Amino acid sequence: MNKAFFLDRDGTINVDYNFVHTPEEWTWCSGAVESIRRLNEAGFKVIVVTNQSGISRGRYSSEQVNHLHEWVDRELHEAGAQVDDWYMAPHHPKYDTELQYPREDRKPGKGMFRKAAQKYNIDFSNSFMAGDKISDLQPAVDLGITPFFIRSRHEPDQDKDWLRKHEIPSYETLHKALNDQFEL
Repeated sequence: MNKAFFLDRDGTINVDYNFVHTPEEWTWCSGAVESIRRLNEAGFKVIVVTNQSGISRGRYSSEQVNHLHEWVDRELHEAGAQVDDWYMAPHHPKYDTELQYPREDRKPGKGMFRKAAQKYNIDFSNSFMAGDKISDLQPAVDLGITPFFIRSRHEPDQDKDWLRKHEIPSYETLHKALNDQFEL
């Protein structure tokens, strides 16, 4: 079985400016590229799991998001790093009223995690998740994945008691989490 490091996208590996969907809008979080390279070198499958409600809201298309992810893949390749796979959940309960997209994929749902586990034979008990919202970390807790909270502009809105209850460490960046938790 494989070990994976699941990553939220906006607020974890790139700055969350709301509905980022073009290369011009993308800004890497400090140390994110190096962190992904370190995870690759340590033998983790690097899997990005991202809610993209902007699709069901009609702000942009899944093709635009896929184009952005292809651009990110090229940027990472130039730096000697890679994301093994991208999973996105376009569903939003308020906007996807005809259920065009799988509801179970939208975090805190577990659909994206389960699809990745099936495809890559992932052992959740030997895997990790980093995200900047409790909704990113709930599926990790439920599936037995070790979570890390990454502080972003959303931090003030997150339930600190929930994080304490589940003993989830909090870090300024993914890079700092890896430095503190791993000898990669």
